[in-house]
Amino acid sequence: MRYRLRAAMLLAGLMLVLTACASQQAQANTPKSTSPGSAAPTLAPTMLPPTAAPTALPTLPAKLTIAGVDVGGLSVADARQKLERALASLQQPIELRAGDQKATLAPADIGLELPLDALLSTAEQARAGQSISLTLTYDQSKLQAALDKLGSQLTDPPAVSVITSTKIISRSFAVSGGYTIDTEAALAAVDTALHDTSRNRSVNLPLTVSSAARPTPEQLQDQIELIAKQWKEVAGVMVYDLATGKEIASLNKGTVFSAASTIKVAIMLNAYIQLDTIPAKLDAVMKKMIIDSDNIAANAVLAASAGGSGTEAALKGAEQMSATLKSLGLGNTYLYVPFEATDYLAQKKLKYQLGPVRAGTAPYTDSGRALRTSPGDMATIYLYIDQCSRGEGVLIKQFPKLNAKRCSEMLDRLFANADRSRMRSGLYRSVRVEHKSGWIDDMQADAGIVRSPGGDFAIAVYLFRTAKPSIPLPDSLFAPYLGAFTRLVYSYYNPVVVAAP
Repeated sequence: MRYRLRAAMLLAGLMLVLTACASQQAQANTPKSTSPGSAAPTLAPTMLPPTAAPTALPTLPAKLTIAGVDVGGLSVADARQKLERALASLQQPIELRAGDQKATLAPADIGLELPLDALLSTAEQARAGQSISLTLTYDQSKLQAALDKLGSQLTDPPAVSVITSTKIISRSFAVSGGYTIDTEAALAAVDTALHDTSRNRSVNLPLTVSSAARPTPEQLQDQIELIAKQWKEVAGVMVYDLATGKEIASLNKGTVFSAASTIKVAIMLNAYIQLDTIPAKLDAVMKKMIIDSDNIAANAVLAASAGGSGTEAALKGAEQMSATLKSLGLGNTYLYVPFEATDYLAQKKLKYQLGPVRAGTAPYTDSGRALRTSPGDMATIYLYIDQCSRGEGVLIKQFPKLNAKRCSEMLDRLFANADRSRMRSGLYRSVRVEHKSGWIDDMQADAGIVRSPGGDFAIAVYLFRTAKPSIPLPDSLFAPYLGAFTRLVYSYYNPVVVAAP
Protein backbone atom coordinates (compact mmCIF):
# COMPACT_ATOMS: atom_id res chain seq x y z
CA MET A 1 0.00 0.00 0.00
CA ARG A 2 2.78 2.33 0.94
CA TYR A 3 4.56 1.39 -2.28
CA ARG A 4 1.61 2.33 -4.43
CA LEU A 5 1.24 5.73 -2.75
CA ARG A 6 4.89 6.62 -3.42
CA ALA A 7 4.60 5.60 -7.03
CA ALA A 8 1.54 7.78 -7.44
CA MET A 9 3.34 10.73 -5.98
CA LEU A 10 6.32 10.23 -8.28
CA LEU A 11 4.02 10.03 -11.29
CA ALA A 12 2.25 13.28 -10.30
CA GLY A 13 5.57 15.11 -9.93
CA LEU A 14 6.70 13.92 -13.32
CA MET A 15 3.48 15.16 -14.88
CA LEU A 16 3.99 18.60 -13.33
CA VAL A 17 7.52 18.81 -14.75
CA LEU A 18 6.36 17.81 -18.23
CA THR A 19 3.52 20.33 -18.13
CA ALA A 20 5.90 23.16 -17.18
CA CYS A 21 8.32 22.25 -20.02
CA ALA A 22 5.49 22.17 -22.50
CA SER A 23 4.33 25.61 -21.35
CA GLN A 24 7.82 27.11 -21.77
CA GLN A 25 8.16 25.59 -25.25
CA ALA A 26 4.76 27.02 -26.23
CA GLN A 27 5.76 30.48 -25.02
CA ALA A 28 9.00 30.29 -27.02
CA ASN A 29 7.04 29.49 -30.19
CA THR A 30 4.31 32.15 -29.67
CA PRO A 31 4.70 35.32 -31.95
CA LYS A 32 5.59 38.61 -30.19
CA SER A 33 2.49 40.58 -29.22
CA THR A 34 2.13 44.19 -30.40
CA SER A 35 0.39 45.14 -27.20
CA PRO A 36 2.50 47.24 -24.87
CA GLY A 37 4.16 45.15 -22.22
CA SER A 38 2.61 41.90 -23.46
CA ALA A 39 5.71 40.37 -25.09
CA ALA A 40 8.83 39.04 -23.52
CA PRO A 41 12.03 40.46 -25.06
CA THR A 42 13.51 38.44 -27.90
CA LEU A 43 16.79 38.68 -29.81
CA ALA A 44 16.58 40.74 -33.05
CA PRO A 45 17.80 39.02 -36.19
CA THR A 46 21.07 40.23 -37.66
CA MET A 47 20.40 42.89 -40.48
CA LEU A 48 22.49 45.06 -42.89
CA PRO A 49 22.30 48.90 -42.33
CA PRO A 50 19.65 50.64 -44.51
CA THR A 51 20.83 52.17 -47.87
CA ALA A 52 21.02 56.06 -47.77
CA ALA A 53 18.46 57.97 -49.96
CA PRO A 54 20.00 59.52 -53.10
CA THR A 55 20.93 63.25 -52.67
CA ALA A 56 18.91 65.61 -54.99
CA LEU A 57 21.03 67.61 -57.52
CA PRO A 58 20.89 71.40 -57.13
CA THR A 59 18.63 73.20 -59.60
CA LEU A 60 18.72 76.63 -61.20
CA PRO A 61 16.31 79.34 -59.98
CA ALA A 62 12.76 79.27 -61.29
CA LYS A 63 11.76 81.15 -64.45
CA LEU A 64 15.40 81.76 -65.40
CA THR A 65 16.36 82.22 -69.05
CA ILE A 66 19.74 82.13 -70.75
CA ALA A 67 19.92 83.61 -74.25
CA GLY A 68 16.13 83.42 -74.33
CA VAL A 69 16.11 79.71 -73.42
CA ASP A 70 14.03 78.77 -70.35
CA VAL A 71 16.24 76.75 -67.99
CA GLY A 72 14.42 77.57 -64.75
CA GLY A 73 14.29 74.68 -62.28
CA LEU A 74 16.67 72.48 -64.28
CA SER A 75 19.87 70.98 -63.00
CA VAL A 76 23.05 72.47 -64.41
CA ALA A 77 23.64 69.33 -66.48
CA ASP A 78 20.12 69.37 -67.92
CA ALA A 79 20.36 73.10 -68.57
CA ARG A 80 23.61 72.57 -70.47
CA GLN A 81 22.01 69.92 -72.69
CA LYS A 82 19.04 72.18 -73.41
CA LEU A 83 21.29 75.13 -74.26
CA GLU A 84 23.51 73.03 -76.52
CA ARG A 85 20.44 72.00 -78.52
CA ALA A 86 18.89 75.49 -78.62
CA LEU A 87 22.14 77.29 -79.52
CA ALA A 88 23.59 74.73 -81.88
CA SER A 89 22.99 77.05 -84.85
CA LEU A 90 25.50 79.53 -83.44
CA GLN A 91 28.26 77.11 -84.30
CA GLN A 92 27.25 77.05 -87.97
CA PRO A 93 29.08 79.12 -90.65
CA ILE A 94 27.69 82.47 -91.80
CA GLU A 95 27.42 83.47 -95.44
CA LEU A 96 28.62 87.02 -96.05
CA ARG A 97 27.33 88.84 -99.13
CA ALA A 98 28.78 92.10 -100.41
CA GLY A 99 27.61 93.26 -103.79
CA ASP A 100 28.64 90.63 -106.32
CA GLN A 101 30.83 88.73 -103.88
CA LYS A 102 30.20 86.04 -101.28
CA ALA A 103 32.29 84.46 -98.54
CA THR A 104 31.76 81.89 -95.81
CA LEU A 105 32.74 82.77 -92.26
CA ALA A 106 33.07 79.88 -89.81
CA PRO A 107 32.97 80.74 -86.09
CA ALA A 108 36.34 79.05 -85.68
CA ASP A 109 37.82 81.46 -88.24
CA ILE A 110 37.43 84.28 -85.75
CA GLY A 111 38.07 82.30 -82.57
CA LEU A 112 34.45 82.24 -81.47
CA GLU A 113 33.39 79.78 -78.79
CA LEU A 114 30.04 79.34 -77.07
CA PRO A 115 30.67 80.29 -73.40
CA LEU A 116 28.30 77.80 -71.79
CA ASP A 117 30.42 77.39 -68.65
CA ALA A 118 30.42 81.11 -68.00
CA LEU A 119 26.70 81.40 -68.70
CA LEU A 120 25.81 78.53 -66.38
CA SER A 121 28.09 79.85 -63.65
CA THR A 122 26.27 83.17 -63.87
CA ALA A 123 22.94 81.34 -63.82
CA GLU A 124 23.80 79.55 -60.56
CA GLN A 125 24.23 82.93 -58.89
CA ALA A 126 21.16 84.50 -60.52
CA ARG A 127 17.79 85.36 -59.05
CA ALA A 128 14.48 83.74 -59.93
CA GLY A 129 12.99 85.26 -63.07
CA GLN A 130 16.29 86.76 -64.25
CA SER A 131 17.23 86.85 -67.95
CA ILE A 132 20.86 86.28 -68.83
CA SER A 133 21.96 87.64 -72.19
CA LEU A 134 24.19 85.76 -74.58
CA THR A 135 27.64 87.30 -74.78
CA LEU A 136 30.07 86.01 -77.37
CA THR A 137 33.74 86.80 -77.61
CA TYR A 138 35.77 86.57 -80.78
CA ASP A 139 38.80 88.08 -82.43
CA GLN A 140 37.56 91.27 -84.06
CA SER A 141 40.83 91.76 -85.95
CA LYS A 142 40.26 88.43 -87.70
CA LEU A 143 36.71 89.46 -88.58
CA GLN A 144 38.02 92.78 -89.89
CA ALA A 145 40.54 90.94 -92.04
CA ALA A 146 37.79 88.76 -93.50
CA LEU A 147 35.70 91.81 -94.35
CA ASP A 148 38.68 93.59 -95.91
CA LYS A 149 39.41 90.57 -98.08
CA LEU A 150 35.82 90.38 -99.26
CA GLY A 151 35.70 94.13 -99.91
CA SER A 152 38.83 93.99 -102.04
CA GLN A 153 37.04 91.60 -104.39
CA LEU A 154 34.20 94.00 -105.26
CA THR A 155 34.38 94.63 -108.97
CA ASP A 156 31.94 97.41 -109.94
CA PRO A 157 33.82 100.52 -111.13
CA PRO A 158 32.50 103.86 -109.89
CA ALA A 159 30.33 106.11 -112.03
CA VAL A 160 29.22 109.62 -110.98
CA SER A 161 25.97 111.17 -112.16
CA VAL A 162 23.69 114.04 -111.13
CA ILE A 163 20.11 113.63 -109.99
CA THR A 164 17.88 116.47 -111.18
CA SER A 165 14.16 117.11 -111.34
CA THR A 166 11.81 120.04 -111.65
CA LYS A 167 12.61 120.90 -108.03
CA ILE A 168 15.77 122.96 -107.64
CA ILE A 169 16.57 121.44 -104.29
CA SER A 170 16.73 117.90 -105.64
CA ARG A 171 20.00 118.41 -107.53
CA SER A 172 22.43 115.93 -106.00
CA PHE A 173 25.42 113.84 -106.94
CA ALA A 174 24.86 110.13 -107.27
CA VAL A 175 27.20 107.20 -107.73
CA SER A 176 26.80 103.66 -108.89
CA GLY A 177 29.49 101.08 -108.46
CA GLY A 178 32.72 101.87 -106.72
CA TYR A 179 31.40 100.33 -103.54
CA THR A 180 33.33 99.33 -100.48
CA ILE A 181 32.12 97.64 -97.34
CA ASP A 182 30.91 100.05 -94.66
CA THR A 183 33.20 98.62 -92.01
CA GLU A 184 31.53 99.96 -88.89
CA ALA A 185 28.04 98.99 -90.02
CA ALA A 186 29.27 95.60 -91.30
CA LEU A 187 30.93 94.72 -88.00
CA ALA A 188 27.66 95.47 -86.22
CA ALA A 189 25.65 93.41 -88.73
CA VAL A 190 27.92 90.38 -88.39
CA ASP A 191 27.88 90.63 -84.61
CA THR A 192 24.08 90.58 -84.71
CA ALA A 193 24.14 87.49 -86.94
CA LEU A 194 26.60 85.72 -84.64
CA HIS A 195 24.12 86.16 -81.77
CA ASP A 196 21.07 85.21 -83.85
CA THR A 197 19.58 81.88 -82.78
CA SER A 198 16.90 81.90 -85.50
CA ARG A 199 19.15 79.90 -87.84
CA ASN A 200 19.37 82.76 -90.33
CA ARG A 201 23.06 82.51 -91.19
CA SER A 202 23.25 84.98 -94.08
CA VAL A 203 24.28 88.64 -93.88
CA ASN A 204 24.00 91.28 -96.61
CA LEU A 205 26.84 93.59 -95.68
CA PRO A 206 26.08 97.31 -95.94
CA LEU A 207 28.06 99.09 -98.63
CA THR A 208 29.29 102.62 -98.94
CA VAL A 209 30.88 104.58 -101.71
CA SER A 210 34.66 104.53 -101.72
CA SER A 211 36.47 107.86 -101.59
CA ALA A 212 37.60 107.17 -105.14
CA ALA A 213 33.96 107.40 -106.25
CA ARG A 214 33.43 110.91 -104.85
CA PRO A 215 32.70 113.60 -107.45
CA THR A 216 35.59 115.83 -108.36
CA PRO A 217 35.80 119.52 -107.35
CA GLU A 218 35.44 120.34 -111.04
CA GLN A 219 32.12 118.49 -111.17
CA LEU A 220 30.97 120.36 -108.06
CA GLN A 221 31.97 123.66 -109.63
CA ASP A 222 30.02 122.86 -112.82
CA GLN A 223 26.84 122.06 -110.88
CA ILE A 224 27.11 125.21 -108.73
CA GLU A 225 27.27 127.27 -111.90
CA LEU A 226 24.23 125.49 -113.35
CA ILE A 227 22.13 126.28 -110.27
CA ALA A 228 23.35 129.90 -110.40
CA LYS A 229 22.15 130.16 -114.03
CA GLN A 230 18.69 129.12 -112.90
CA TRP A 231 18.76 131.92 -110.31
CA LYS A 232 19.44 134.37 -113.19
CA GLU A 233 20.66 137.34 -111.11
CA VAL A 234 23.68 137.51 -108.78
CA ALA A 235 24.59 134.44 -106.71
CA GLY A 236 27.74 134.11 -104.62
CA VAL A 237 29.01 130.84 -103.17
CA MET A 238 32.14 129.83 -101.26
CA VAL A 239 32.93 126.31 -100.00
CA TYR A 240 35.83 125.23 -97.80
CA ASP A 241 36.76 121.67 -96.93
CA LEU A 242 37.34 121.80 -93.17
CA ALA A 243 39.66 118.79 -93.06
CA THR A 244 42.20 120.49 -95.29
CA GLY A 245 41.20 124.15 -94.94
CA LYS A 246 41.20 124.42 -98.71
CA GLU A 247 38.65 125.92 -101.08
CA ILE A 248 36.90 123.26 -103.13
CA ALA A 249 34.47 125.42 -105.12
CA SER A 250 33.29 129.02 -105.39
CA LEU A 251 31.27 131.42 -107.49
CA ASN A 252 31.57 135.20 -107.21
CA LYS A 253 33.31 134.75 -103.88
CA GLY A 254 34.63 138.33 -103.98
CA THR A 255 31.29 139.94 -104.85
CA VAL A 256 30.06 142.23 -102.07
CA PHE A 257 26.52 141.76 -100.76
CA SER A 258 24.65 143.31 -97.89
CA ALA A 259 25.65 141.18 -94.90
CA ALA A 260 22.24 141.58 -93.25
CA SER A 261 22.05 139.35 -90.16
CA THR A 262 24.82 137.02 -91.28
CA ILE A 263 27.16 139.65 -89.76
CA LYS A 264 25.99 138.51 -86.31
CA VAL A 265 28.50 135.66 -86.32
CA ALA A 266 31.23 138.31 -86.58
CA ILE A 267 29.61 140.33 -83.77
CA MET A 268 29.69 137.21 -81.59
CA LEU A 269 33.30 136.47 -82.53
CA ASN A 270 34.37 140.00 -81.65
CA ALA A 271 32.73 139.72 -78.22
CA TYR A 272 34.72 136.57 -77.48
CA ILE A 273 37.91 138.26 -78.69
CA GLN A 274 37.38 141.34 -76.49
CA LEU A 275 35.89 139.81 -73.31
CA ASP A 276 37.45 137.33 -70.89
CA THR A 277 34.08 135.78 -70.11
CA ILE A 278 30.49 136.05 -71.27
CA PRO A 279 28.43 137.10 -68.20
CA ALA A 280 25.02 135.53 -67.70
CA LYS A 281 23.13 138.67 -68.79
CA LEU A 282 25.18 138.98 -71.97
CA ASP A 283 24.82 135.25 -72.56
CA ALA A 284 21.03 135.62 -72.69
CA VAL A 285 21.31 138.59 -75.06
CA MET A 286 23.70 136.70 -77.34
CA LYS A 287 21.31 133.75 -77.53
CA LYS A 288 18.55 136.11 -78.61
CA MET A 289 20.83 137.57 -81.27
CA ILE A 290 21.77 134.16 -82.75
CA ILE A 291 18.60 132.14 -82.24
CA ASP A 292 16.02 134.82 -82.96
CA SER A 293 18.23 137.14 -85.06
CA ASP A 294 17.22 140.05 -82.85
CA ASN A 295 18.80 143.36 -83.99
CA ILE A 296 18.55 145.18 -80.65
CA ALA A 297 20.27 142.24 -78.97
CA ALA A 298 23.04 142.50 -81.59
CA ASN A 299 23.56 146.17 -80.69
CA ALA A 300 23.79 145.21 -77.00
CA VAL A 301 26.53 142.68 -77.78
CA LEU A 302 28.42 145.30 -79.79
CA ALA A 303 28.18 147.77 -76.91
CA ALA A 304 29.30 145.19 -74.33
CA SER A 305 32.30 144.30 -76.49
CA ALA A 306 33.37 147.95 -76.33
CA GLY A 307 32.86 148.02 -72.56
CA GLY A 308 29.64 150.00 -72.47
CA SER A 309 25.93 150.04 -73.27
CA GLY A 310 23.61 152.00 -75.49
CA THR A 311 23.79 153.10 -79.11
CA GLU A 312 26.99 155.14 -78.84
CA ALA A 313 28.85 152.21 -77.25
CA ALA A 314 27.38 149.96 -79.97
CA LEU A 315 28.84 152.34 -82.58
CA LYS A 316 32.29 151.95 -80.99
CA GLY A 317 31.78 148.18 -80.88
CA ALA A 318 30.87 148.13 -84.59
CA GLU A 319 34.01 150.06 -85.49
CA GLN A 320 36.07 147.79 -83.24
CA MET A 321 34.65 144.64 -84.85
CA SER A 322 35.23 145.96 -88.38
CA ALA A 323 38.86 146.76 -87.55
CA THR A 324 39.32 143.27 -86.09
CA LEU A 325 38.02 141.66 -89.28
CA LYS A 326 40.27 143.85 -91.40
CA SER A 327 43.28 142.68 -89.34
CA LEU A 328 42.32 139.14 -90.32
CA GLY A 329 42.37 140.04 -94.02
CA LEU A 330 38.59 140.23 -94.29
CA GLY A 331 38.37 143.77 -95.64
CA ASN A 332 35.05 143.37 -97.41
CA THR A 333 33.20 142.54 -94.20
CA TYR A 334 32.21 145.40 -91.90
CA LEU A 335 29.45 147.00 -89.90
CA TYR A 336 29.88 150.74 -89.45
CA VAL A 337 26.39 151.60 -88.20
CA PRO A 338 24.58 149.60 -85.49
CA PHE A 339 21.24 148.08 -86.45
CA GLU A 340 18.32 150.53 -86.67
CA ALA A 341 20.53 153.38 -85.40
CA THR A 342 20.75 155.73 -88.41
CA ASP A 343 18.14 158.19 -87.13
CA TYR A 344 19.73 158.28 -83.67
CA LEU A 345 23.19 158.95 -85.06
CA ALA A 346 21.82 161.72 -87.30
CA GLN A 347 19.96 163.30 -84.40
CA LYS A 348 23.08 163.24 -82.25
CA LYS A 349 25.19 164.34 -85.21
CA LEU A 350 27.58 161.45 -84.58
CA LYS A 351 30.01 160.64 -87.37
CA TYR A 352 30.45 157.15 -88.72
CA GLN A 353 32.35 155.45 -91.50
CA LEU A 354 31.06 154.17 -94.81
CA GLY A 355 32.62 151.79 -97.29
CA PRO A 356 33.39 152.74 -100.86
CA VAL A 357 30.57 153.18 -103.33
CA ARG A 358 31.70 150.07 -105.14
CA ALA A 359 33.56 147.37 -103.26
CA GLY A 360 34.70 143.87 -104.02
CA THR A 361 34.74 142.33 -107.48
CA ALA A 362 32.19 142.14 -110.29
CA PRO A 363 29.35 141.42 -110.50
CA TYR A 364 28.12 144.15 -108.16
CA THR A 365 24.97 144.37 -106.08
CA ASP A 366 23.05 147.12 -104.37
CA SER A 367 24.69 146.35 -101.03
CA GLY A 368 24.65 149.68 -99.24
CA ARG A 369 27.87 151.05 -97.74
CA ALA A 370 27.59 150.45 -93.99
CA LEU A 371 26.95 146.68 -93.69
CA ARG A 372 28.71 144.41 -96.16
CA THR A 373 30.39 141.09 -96.66
CA SER A 374 31.39 138.68 -99.41
CA PRO A 375 30.88 134.91 -99.63
CA GLY A 376 34.65 134.43 -99.43
CA ASP A 377 35.00 136.52 -96.26
CA MET A 378 32.04 135.00 -94.47
CA ALA A 379 33.01 131.39 -95.20
CA THR A 380 36.52 132.22 -93.96
CA ILE A 381 35.13 133.41 -90.60
CA TYR A 382 33.52 129.99 -90.12
CA LEU A 383 36.71 128.25 -91.22
CA TYR A 384 38.69 130.21 -88.62
CA ILE A 385 36.23 129.47 -85.81
CA ASP A 386 36.29 125.76 -86.66
CA GLN A 387 40.09 125.70 -86.66
CA CYS A 388 40.09 127.51 -83.31
CA SER A 389 37.70 124.89 -81.89
CA ARG A 390 40.42 122.33 -82.61
CA GLY A 391 43.09 124.44 -80.90
CA GLU A 392 44.74 125.69 -84.06
CA GLY A 393 44.62 128.45 -86.66
CA VAL A 394 44.96 132.21 -86.86
CA LEU A 395 42.43 133.09 -84.13
CA ILE A 396 44.35 131.12 -81.51
CA LYS A 397 47.61 132.75 -82.56
CA GLN A 398 46.35 136.32 -82.78
CA PHE A 399 43.88 136.65 -79.89
CA PRO A 400 44.98 135.46 -76.42
CA LYS A 401 41.45 135.33 -74.97
CA LEU A 402 40.41 132.61 -77.45
CA ASN A 403 40.91 128.91 -76.97
CA ALA A 404 39.40 125.67 -78.26
CA LYS A 405 36.73 125.54 -75.56
CA ARG A 406 35.48 129.09 -76.20
CA CYS A 407 35.40 128.59 -79.97
CA SER A 408 33.47 125.32 -79.54
CA GLU A 409 31.03 127.30 -77.41
CA MET A 410 30.48 129.68 -80.31
CA LEU A 411 29.74 126.77 -82.63
CA ASP A 412 27.21 125.42 -80.16
CA ARG A 413 25.46 128.80 -80.15
CA LEU A 414 25.26 128.73 -83.95
CA PHE A 415 23.89 125.19 -83.86
CA ALA A 416 20.95 126.53 -81.81
CA ASN A 417 19.90 128.85 -84.65
CA ALA A 418 16.16 128.47 -85.09
CA ASP A 419 16.08 129.14 -88.87
CA ARG A 420 15.39 125.93 -90.78
CA SER A 421 13.89 127.45 -93.93
CA ARG A 422 17.06 128.41 -95.81
CA MET A 423 20.32 126.44 -95.72
CA ARG A 424 18.78 123.71 -93.60
CA SER A 425 15.90 123.16 -96.04
CA GLY A 426 18.25 121.19 -98.30
CA LEU A 427 19.51 118.85 -95.58
CA TYR A 428 18.27 115.98 -93.44
CA ARG A 429 17.04 117.09 -90.03
CA SER A 430 19.65 114.90 -88.35
CA VAL A 431 22.54 116.84 -89.93
CA ARG A 432 24.33 119.21 -87.57
CA VAL A 433 24.51 122.73 -88.98
CA GLU A 434 26.17 125.68 -87.23
CA HIS A 435 24.98 128.74 -89.14
CA LYS A 436 23.54 132.23 -89.23
CA SER A 437 21.16 133.42 -91.93
CA GLY A 438 20.15 136.92 -92.98
CA TRP A 439 17.69 138.69 -95.25
CA ILE A 440 16.57 142.09 -96.51
CA ASP A 441 14.19 143.17 -99.26
CA ASP A 442 16.39 142.17 -102.23
CA MET A 443 18.92 139.77 -100.73
CA GLN A 444 18.94 136.60 -98.68
CA ALA A 445 21.85 134.56 -97.43
CA ASP A 446 22.91 131.74 -95.16
CA ALA A 447 26.39 130.76 -94.08
CA GLY A 448 27.82 128.21 -91.71
CA ILE A 449 29.32 124.78 -91.16
CA VAL A 450 27.73 121.49 -92.16
CA ARG A 451 28.83 118.29 -90.39
CA SER A 452 28.31 115.16 -92.45
CA PRO A 453 29.40 111.50 -92.46
CA GLY A 454 31.49 112.05 -95.58
CA GLY A 455 33.18 115.23 -94.38
CA ASP A 456 32.60 118.67 -92.88
CA PHE A 457 32.49 121.87 -94.88
CA ALA A 458 31.98 125.61 -94.47
CA ILE A 459 29.67 127.25 -96.97
CA ALA A 460 28.39 130.77 -97.59
CA VAL A 461 25.60 131.42 -100.09
CA TYR A 462 24.35 134.94 -100.99
CA LEU A 463 21.55 135.68 -103.46
CA PHE A 464 20.63 139.10 -104.85
CA ARG A 465 17.72 140.00 -107.09
CA THR A 466 16.52 143.45 -108.08
CA ALA A 467 13.38 144.44 -106.20
CA LYS A 468 11.04 147.39 -106.14
CA PRO A 469 11.81 149.83 -103.31
CA SER A 470 10.33 148.80 -99.95
CA ILE A 471 8.66 145.72 -101.44
CA PRO A 472 10.51 142.67 -100.09
CA LEU A 473 10.81 139.62 -102.28
CA PRO A 474 9.24 136.52 -100.70
CA ASP A 475 11.18 133.88 -98.79
CA SER A 476 9.73 131.26 -101.15
CA LEU A 477 11.82 132.78 -103.95
CA PHE A 478 15.16 132.53 -102.14
CA ALA A 479 14.85 129.53 -99.84
CA PRO A 480 14.84 126.75 -102.48
CA TYR A 481 18.11 128.05 -103.94
CA LEU A 482 19.80 128.48 -100.57
CA GLY A 483 18.82 124.88 -99.82
CA ALA A 484 19.83 123.70 -103.29
CA PHE A 485 23.42 124.93 -103.12
CA THR A 486 23.85 123.41 -99.66
CA ARG A 487 22.24 120.11 -100.69
CA LEU A 488 24.52 119.88 -103.71
CA VAL A 489 27.68 120.33 -101.64
CA TYR A 490 26.39 117.85 -99.05
CA SER A 491 25.95 115.27 -101.81
CA TYR A 492 29.49 115.98 -102.99
CA TYR A 493 30.64 114.57 -99.65
CA ASN A 494 27.81 112.03 -99.37
CA PRO A 495 26.71 110.96 -102.87
CA VAL A 496 23.38 109.23 -103.26
CA VAL A 497 24.01 105.51 -103.85
CA VAL A 498 22.08 104.37 -106.91
CA ALA A 499 21.28 100.74 -107.63
CA ALA A 500 23.35 99.45 -104.73
CA PRO A 501 23.28 95.68 -104.44
